[in-house]
Amino acid sequence: MRKYIEENFSEIYTHFREFQTNKDYERYWNKCIEAISDEQLLSHIIFCNNIFCIPPVKTFLTYYKDDFIILTGKSDAELPVFVKKSIGAFWGMVFKFGLGYKGQKSVSVSMNEYFKVRTATYFTKEEI
Repeated sequence: MRKYIEENFSEIYTHFREFQTNKDYERYWNKCIEAISDEQLLSHIIFCNNIFCIPPVKTFLTYYKDDFIILTGKSDAELPVFVKKSIGAFWGMVFKFGLGYKGQKSVSVSMNEYFKVRTATYFTKEEI
């Protein structure tokens, strides 16, 4: 799946091409790639999405919270708006195109202490 994501992300999510190609965002892109390359972590992200309807973005950011504090240089790991949206697009790519999920639902997430993320999407096998 990693190869598919790397080869097709910029073509499918053209508005987020810079996330993959711009050196300014490389550290965030690499962290996303690291997550999908870790089979155990990816299985946990899928499990949380499928069983508890926890958006992959929330699980991913929570898992890597300490890394993102370092990556952002901020104690609350607040991400630029473009990066937050790009990470959401990345996980959309993984679930919709990499794993074949058909539906999605945007929900409130309480990530105000870290990241300043208010909403995120979880994915379903069937269209909602």
